[in-house]
Amino acid sequence: MSKVMTPAEAAALIADGDHVAIQSMGTQGIPMTMVRELIRAERRDLTVTSVVAGIGIDWLAWKGVMSRFCGPIVSMERFGLCQGFRRGVQAGAIVFEEYSETGILARLGAGARNLPFGITRGMMGTDLPALHPDTISEIADPFTGETVLACRALKPDVAVVHAHRADPKGNVQYVGGTIWPDVQIYPKACGKTIVTVEELVSEDDVRVRPHETVIPHFAVDAVVVAPHGCHPTSFFPDYVYDEAFHEDWVAASRDPGQAVGIIDRFCAAETQEEYLTLVGREQVAATTQWRELA
Repeated sequence: MSKVMTPAEAAALIADGDHVAIQSMGTQGIPMTMVRELIRAERRDLTVTSVVAGIGIDWLAWKGVMSRFCGPIVSMERFGLCQGFRRGVQAGAIVFEEYSETGILARLGAGARNLPFGITRGMMGTDLPALHPDTISEIADPFTGETVLACRALKPDVAVVHAHRADPKGNVQYVGGTIWPDVQIYPKACGKTIVTVEELVSEDDVRVRPHETVIPHFAVDAVVVAPHGCHPTSFFPDYVYDEAFHEDWVAASRDPGQAVGIIDRFCAAETQEEYLTLVGREQVAATTQWRELA
């Protein structure tokens, strides 16, 4: 059975109030096609988990899609703060459930392995454990007596990730790039998995390179074809982040009216092709020019 869906069909797998784990590394690998679709669908009261969040989570914050964030940081790296997220937290509209990167990965890792908790030394000596008595607890190593932190298993409702390619059945491959921990953990920890991909290939093409299959078909519920689906963030080795887009966004996001206006403008595009045209084909193409120079 084909699992290929439109962004709107995939977004229907996410309900108001769900906990959604979204792939993100600041300026890298954010499945922006689905971020825009969640905004278009006017989802509300989502809890969002990301290992390191960026512009996608900022857009969800500006548009009132999320009410809680679980993770270590929301930042666009060298481009600066995510103003929508900052404003939301300061106003009390978004709860920031803060963990270190090791802490959130310990929770997700336990969920992926169907264990009650994961352990870490991260966060020890900080104020974070005291903030989360329901999810973090000091325990003694039964072998050495050393104190470590037990982090309660986390099992979000839906995972949203981006990949290089997949076949219609949902066998997902990563080609020649870095595979971040969230990509490997999310589909195992979450109840459902939505994958946006740069291209759709045949099952025969997948079988030729089985070592590149990172997520098997039985762990995938929806495949959405979205070339440049991470724009304006990067997706190595296909394209780098769109520097001009990020700079324009940072300048506009200091003003709430301008910020929401930009988001509404790009979310009005009903297809990925329309979105890329709206951005400007030359601007999008510029993110791949480094490959020609290499």
